[in-house]
Amino acid sequence: MSTEKLFDGEGITSSERYFYTPSAFARKHLCYVQELGSLKSLKPHASVRENLESFLFFVVRAGSGCVRYEGKEIELKSGDAVLLDCREHYEHESSVNNPWELSWVHFDGARAEAVYGLFKKENGGQPRIVLGRREEAVSRLLAQLMEGKGENSLRAELKADALLAQLLLLVMEMAGERQEETDFDGLREEVNAGLSEADITLEHIHERLTQRYKTDFSKIDDAFRAKYGISIDGYAANRMLNKAKELLRFTIEPIPAVAAASGMSGEEELRRLFQENEQMSPEDYRKKWAQWIKG
Repeated sequence: MSTEKLFDGEGITSSERYFYTPSAFARKHLCYVQELGSLKSLKPHASVRENLESFLFFVVRAGSGCVRYEGKEIELKSGDAVLLDCREHYEHESSVNNPWELSWVHFDGARAEAVYGLFKKENGGQPRIVLGRREEAVSRLLAQLMEGKGENSLRAELKADALLAQLLLLVMEMAGERQEETDFDGLREEVNAGLSEADITLEHIHERLTQRYKTDFSKIDDAFRAKYGISIDGYAANRMLNKAKELLRFTIEPIPAVAAASGMSGEEELRRLFQENEQMSPEDYRKKWAQWIKG
């Protein structure tokens, strides 16, 4: 990984940036940094780019400005961030009266491309993110990436990959988050409360949620998926399956009783979930994992 430190001397911005050349290993297997840095705008100007094999994440640390992307102009202020696919045409410009200060990272990699598609879907197609309480965590990750400047090693590339993974996780957690918090406050707690009750079905949980939030279940499910990356039914199935695993491992309850105690509709559902998720029967799972079975 080679780096170069540049300072802009044209009177437009005061900046510090580092360029990275990833190894062949990093290009094939990791998420890798291409460029990162920070700047303070001294006078407004538009930065225009397109057709770059890169993704750009930047945070407005102070001031304000805008991004033009996919035919839309998006106003940004301190505490906002954006994630852009630089293969598309984009522009960003500081305001005249309130020049901004930015921290950014250009990066690429197969995982980045896959996550970006999910982010765009969950964030309503827009690149803007409101950092809110996660601003400190995001700033810390960018600072840790900056600490790696000048180190040319596989260890540094692996560390950068791990930090970018954390950044992408935060981005996905923030995608669509404001809608869930505003319109569907306490949604997961409602689902968990339903799942903890005896003799309750998914249909009952659906009905309870539609009454609680006074809207179609599909909208509630979309909000849950945007927040947690899984449907309500998928989340419930995981919870029930994990409960069944616990019972199979640490009790001698027969299979029908395990299904009932896990909140499933019956033994048939238990067998289906085990086959779909573990590619084995509940009996085989018990033989492999139960500590009380010898030999």
